[in-house]
Amino acid sequence: MENPDFEVSDSGICGGAPITHDEFIPFPPPHTFHHVDASHLPLAAGSFPSGGGDADQVEGLCILESDPLAHLSYQQNDIILYQRVAQIASSFQSGAIEDPPQSMLPVVAALSVEDLVRIAASEFVGSHSNHDVMSSGAFHDVTLSEEESESVELTQILLEAAENVADRKFDTAGALLQRCHGRSSPAGNPIQRLVFYYSRALTVRIDRETGRIASSRDVVREQSSDLYKAVMTPSIQLAEFHRRIPFSQVAQFAGIQAIVEHLEGSRCIHVVDLAIKNGQQWTILMQALASRPTRRRVQRLKITAVSTVGEQRIEQMGNRLVGFAEGLGLPCVFEAVVVPDLAHLSRAHVRIESGQSVAVMAEYVFNTLAEPLDRLDSLIRAVRSLKPCVVVVGEVEGNMNSPMFVNRFVESLFYASAFFDCMEDCMGRDEPTRKYGEATLFGESSKIVSAIDGRERIVRNMKVDVWRTYFRRMGMVEEEISPSSLYQANLVARKVPCWKPCTVKMNGKGLMIGWKGTKINSVTAWSFT
Repeated sequence: MENPDFEVSDSGICGGAPITHDEFIPFPPPHTFHHVDASHLPLAAGSFPSGGGDADQVEGLCILESDPLAHLSYQQNDIILYQRVAQIASSFQSGAIEDPPQSMLPVVAALSVEDLVRIAASEFVGSHSNHDVMSSGAFHDVTLSEEESESVELTQILLEAAENVADRKFDTAGALLQRCHGRSSPAGNPIQRLVFYYSRALTVRIDRETGRIASSRDVVREQSSDLYKAVMTPSIQLAEFHRRIPFSQVAQFAGIQAIVEHLEGSRCIHVVDLAIKNGQQWTILMQALASRPTRRRVQRLKITAVSTVGEQRIEQMGNRLVGFAEGLGLPCVFEAVVVPDLAHLSRAHVRIESGQSVAVMAEYVFNTLAEPLDRLDSLIRAVRSLKPCVVVVGEVEGNMNSPMFVNRFVESLFYASAFFDCMEDCMGRDEPTRKYGEATLFGESSKIVSAIDGRERIVRNMKVDVWRTYFRRMGMVEEEISPSSLYQANLVARKVPCWKPCTVKMNGKGLMIGWKGTKINSVTAWSFT
């Protein structure tokens, strides 16, 4: 059953008001947060794509191995790129990929960026075998335009280059990448932009493998940390980028709604944010708390922002958050906790007063601590010591933690293709916000995925079922995201002009947010036993 069409009034979750900028934090004007009793509403059901089926689950579980870099049972050291491409591409034919509902497509449904990558994958696989995985699938009778044909060809060249990199045929790979460089652009169509970043990431890998650039552990780890710093440091540009992307808005609102529900009867609330970024999400919480009836008004809200970067900007952001709360008549205190490494966080860093109900927000945090695993274990123990009522976790829904370059590259390319498709629908090609977001998020992440191996690779995205296995091992219990949260998430999605291809569905007890049938990120809620 597809998502019901929800009607959104001007007084919906955002009150119809646009989000504005204020130097570091885009704060919306005060409005009423509507709590909706959606217990009577039908829940959406349906599948999302899963690139490699059960193999993805097995591979992701390397986080739980004593040797996180060990090869897994289904993998062979000599696996070649076209085999992994075939595994993912064939999932479309087998039904693992969900076709977007007709109600969500434009009148003339052009091929998406991911469609074009899958067609290129079909041609690539067909050139290496006697079987075309798409010959009887969804694209067997598709007629491509001239631009689409060029995009498919360019993607094939990129895949050929990646295969040669994996085979250490660097001269051949370099020649193919030169062709990619000449035909790609950070200002072109989505495929040209995608290939621009991924071809340069492969070039970095070649340069490291051949000794053309420094590859010492310290240098590589510094390169890997650049993305973390860029994403975690408060920034107007990145805030505006996420404001324009529907699944970013949906994930924030769904997470805040989960906190509101778990702290419904609390009057002294303490939220601990492990990655506060721009702080916009807490203005949503403030409005929800300020709208409570007088008899249940919050006596005090405290926000503790834990960070490893941007201390001055975080303090400035805290002042703005406190000012915003005061404008709502909500007593609020902000405190910044700066640690050299999130793995070093302890109970002593966070000042919790008697009578406070604690909630923890961990948005895109745990994927930066998965190697070595004891760092993540340490942070989870620190979170447990805070005795939170709920821990809200947001993570990228991608299987990019393989010890094998081939697997990481292909998985990342398919994931990025859906993201680039979203940006094409939601932003103009010449918009600085789009260029900044693409360069920051994918220019750096493509290098991390493609060029950095071993423990120096800081960001390690894994799928939600892998995280569930790990959290349960750490004594955590998943709490169900409520029908109200699902309803609120759908309302928020509709507030973004390009909302239609965005899908918000239940995945077990959590929420899965996608784009044209491809999973993008998850939101889950947890407590400790």
